Amino acid sequence: MDLTLHCKLCDHKIIDFKTGTLCSLTSKKPDFQNKCGVIKMQDNFEEQIKIVNIEYEAVLKTKTDTFGHLIMYGILAFTLILGGFLLGKFILEKGIISTIPLIIMTIGLAALGFAFAPLNMYSTNLKIARKKKNTLDKISKMYGYQYDIDITHLKDSLGNKSYETDLKIRKTSNSR
Repeated sequence: MDLTLHCKLCDHKIIDFKTGTLCSLTSKKPDFQNKCGVIKMQDNFEEQIKIVNIEYEAVLKTKTDTFGHLIMYGILAFTLILGGFLLGKFILEKGIISTIPLIIMTIGLAALGFAFAPLNMYSTNLKIARKKKNTLDKISKMYGYQYDIDITHLKDSLGNKSYETDLKIRKTSNSR
């Protein structure tokens, strides 16, 4: 595991643009084995819990829209491809050769690509958010912390999103 992930949660971290993340107590890069003996998990820890969990829940909230988009444009794509094929078959039986059915079917294929793009984006964003959350939870557990967070999703009249959080952090005795 990347040791700077521990530092990201610690209040002792210093970010130097030349050398990277440093500890303010040692002025060195992290060099511990499994756990840092001097980690101070307060302000940065709370902030990261909020950021990571809000990001994770925000991605999860887009699931319905993503699948709705996939279904809507999938039906449109299927209709265009089938309609182009049937139109081509019909006009070919009449003895006319035309590129219009091919153009319609090509538009259908483009709509199919447009249908799957948000699903790919959702899947990628979910993997990233889930990995961040799992890493945060693993490090929290390692240092004997558990948390409960309630996130309220707010939207103003202009559609701007904001979040309210109710965070409760507990120190447990079972740190590894």
